[in-house]
Amino acid sequence: MDVAWIATDPGSGDPASTETRSDADGFMSRLQHLLGAGEGYAEVRRVEADYPLLTFSFRGDYAVMHLFESPDDCRLLPGDGRLSATKTVEVPVLSDDCTFSGDFVLSVAKATAVIAAFIDGAPAARLGEWVRL
Repeated sequence: MDVAWIATDPGSGDPASTETRSDADGFMSRLQHLLGAGEGYAEVRRVEADYPLLTFSFRGDYAVMHLFESPDDCRLLPGDGRLSATKTVEVPVLSDDCTFSGDFVLSVAKATAVIAAFIDGAPAARLGEWVRL
């Protein structure tokens, strides 16, 4: 499946200014480079529609995922218990750091699996119980 995406440049840490289109393997390759850098941000969607769109923000082994069903419908994927609900973590979102409670923090491995399932065609609703903001 072909996808459209933007991602932090693994070398500079700067957010991409233009969208890239590639096959799923091309996006996953960029994601692996980001993981090697230890932190980053990416957005991905299927090329046939602007939505749904997933975002992936991570630092170290902590990740946060947003789902946009439309420009006005933003949701967060609940955490997997990786971090206590009373603790917080900062992850990059575009060019800024944002703070999230453990309620919405996943392991990078879990978040990567969600992205892989999404770009393989899984409906967003099957990827978890998204919480509308």
